[in-house]
Amino acid sequence: MTLICFASQKGSPGATATALAVAAALKVSNGRRKLLLEADTAGGTLAIRYRLPVEPGLLTLAAAARGELTPDELWRHSAELPGGLRVVVSPDGPEQVQAAMAASGAELGRFLAGLRDVDVICDVGRLAPDSPTLAFVAEASAVMMVARPTAEQLQPAARRMLTLKQQVRNVGWVLIGEKPYGPAEVEATYDFPVVGLIADDPRSVKSFENGVVSNRLRRHPFIRSATTLAGTLSSWLAPITTTAAGITAPAADSTALVTPEVVATLPPEPLAGAAGPAEENPESEIEDYAEYTTTADLENIFTRPRQAPDPVEDGESVDGPDWLAQ
Repeated sequence: MTLICFASQKGSPGATATALAVAAALKVSNGRRKLLLEADTAGGTLAIRYRLPVEPGLLTLAAAARGELTPDELWRHSAELPGGLRVVVSPDGPEQVQAAMAASGAELGRFLAGLRDVDVICDVGRLAPDSPTLAFVAEASAVMMVARPTAEQLQPAARRMLTLKQQVRNVGWVLIGEKPYGPAEVEATYDFPVVGLIADDPRSVKSFENGVVSNRLRRHPFIRSATTLAGTLSSWLAPITTTAAGITAPAADSTALVTPEVVATLPPEPLAGAAGPAEENPESEIEDYAEYTTTADLENIFTRPRQAPDPVEDGESVDGPDWLAQ
């Protein structure tokens, strides 16, 4: 009974890559299953990247949601990514996605949020004030606003989060990097919690999307931080229950996300002592990210596309039937 939407507001902070990595790393047990869904009104990318048909997908699922869709029928509208992650892909045409969400976004959101044994991670892209996806997002258990910690991305995102808070119980930040403003500064300024910190590691993101697999990549900050965020969401969402009135609420001992009443404004320049822009360094490490335990914990994180990737370095591979077992 969990629907988590990853959204953005300005620029391209990396919501799609973050949602994909978190969904792949999310651990499920006790018969639960997980699903990644694309609902970006700018159009999807996964069908093109992995050469999957767009139907079955979001269009067929949205049409089915207007009728009597059952939990078992959900999986007929999904495809399987290399590595085993199930995904509902959307077409790359914005008009088709917008029409589907306008027609049955609210119904689809209620259906997914009401599933008892499925956790759904959804990439909803940018949320404009008139986005047809807003009715879908209003049914979510939580909305994670993905942003780089710059004033030009944080300020409009925070204003959107205030609006979302009127409909969604839990709203929080997922920051890409921590410069020029760190999590503590962002929380103090906007009073929304920073639920996750994703490493600003463009090279590893590109390798991840291209399906490059190596032991070194498994240790890169982007993969490690996405795995940490998946664990955080799992721990937080585990105690969530639905009351008789249909209101989603965490148990008493869970971590509730505290949200603001007002939006402040970050100063236009970095705060005193704040470092400059982060250098691209795929070998850098961020402290306090959880270590992996077994190869099995990682196998769904890496998804190999069926298109030719960019050239890779010595010691890295993209082909071979045993690429997941490395």
